[in-house]
Amino acid sequence: MPPLPPNLHHLELFYYVAKYGGITPAVRKMPYGIQQPAVSGQMLQLEQELGVKLFNRRPFALTHAGNQLYDFLAPFFSELPNIAEQLIGEESSHLRLAASGTILANHLPELLDDLKRDYPNLKLSMTELIASEAAENLLANQEIDIAITTLHSNSKNSLKTIELLKTPLILIVPENSEFKTFSKITNGDGQINDQPLISLSSEHAINIIFQNELKNRGIDWDPHVEVTSLELVTNYTRRGYGIGLTLDAPGIEIPKGLRKISLRGFPQLKIGILYQGKLKPIAEKFALASVSHAKNLKS
Repeated sequence: MPPLPPNLHHLELFYYVAKYGGITPAVRKMPYGIQQPAVSGQMLQLEQELGVKLFNRRPFALTHAGNQLYDFLAPFFSELPNIAEQLIGEESSHLRLAASGTILANHLPELLDDLKRDYPNLKLSMTELIASEAAENLLANQEIDIAITTLHSNSKNSLKTIELLKTPLILIVPENSEFKTFSKITNGDGQINDQPLISLSSEHAINIIFQNELKNRGIDWDPHVEVTSLELVTNYTRRGYGIGLTLDAPGIEIPKGLRKISLRGFPQLKIGILYQGKLKPIAEKFALASVSHAKNLKS
């Protein structure tokens, strides 16, 4: 069997001993605290692992083997503080976000323009969300810093939330549609008037809220057309494929030729920030700006 590689911590200690010319000066100048007997003991272990003498103790002098090892280790350990500083600097200006396509397109640009003024080297990674469960997985895997998504009560306990908006659900129909109210669509008796429903997929919070309320009212109305974005809901409603389920939210325009129908008494969709742990400064600044932006949208 090939010999095991030497202990990395022992190699680091040897680097400092060789750099500063002995165990005593190394203990004084190393970037973290360690007692002299511990260093002495670990240097003996390293020499035993390698099967060579690395330095003479009194007076201190590296052996030929010690010089070879130091020349090999010095480039790595001497550059560690620089690379650590570089990585910390890059990470401090890197913001990783996830949100729906509508939020990414309509609300984030303004917030990020302001952030870029404070962080000229701002680096962004943005992920489009289809379902809120995807946001939880991205956070759990530490792939994002913040998600702006729908909030629900069954989120993992390890996640933290900041509510931004409550948004009403609405239906949209062509301008010339005979239907003016939700009660007209249900014939006033809870039975759907043979109208196809266009909505997001069944796992999306908008559809879940809507379908749960329909069940509470004893109404059956499953989607006939399922799409992946609210923009597609609008497009297919305009083309006459049915009645669309969408949100009456800032940034979502109802195009000319369509009309909205209020859903009075239906629960609203909660939109907010989802994160875990302590936010790094750039993410915290973005979160505070998002809260302020949401307040302006409400007013």
